[in-house]
Amino acid sequence: MDTKQLITKILLKKAKGYAYREKTDEYVVVDGEKKLVKSKIVTKRAHPDVNALKALITLTDDNTDVTKMTDEQLQVEKLRLIRLLNVYEETKQPSTEQSDDEE
Repeated sequence: MDTKQLITKILLKKAKGYAYREKTDEYVVVDGEKKLVKSKIVTKRAHPDVNALKALITLTDDNTDVTKMTDEQLQVEKLRLIRLLNVYEETKQPSTEQSDDEE
């Protein structure tokens, strides 16, 4: 995968939003040593990022000036890119999908 494809993949993920896991460990000091009391893993959701969408539009279409687009045009472009991402995700292998969700 070349650099442009990698950047495009990352921007698509960020523009669409994604799930990630956050781990929290709680320790106490007993007799001068740390002891794990509680470990908690929570799945959180990163919200879609409009700036990532703008960067993606700029990267994929050199003729489009994102700064001159209206909110409605940006929304249409966002939906178009999300559809493209969904098509891309449907063609991926299952093992690759799992690693994307864990990031």
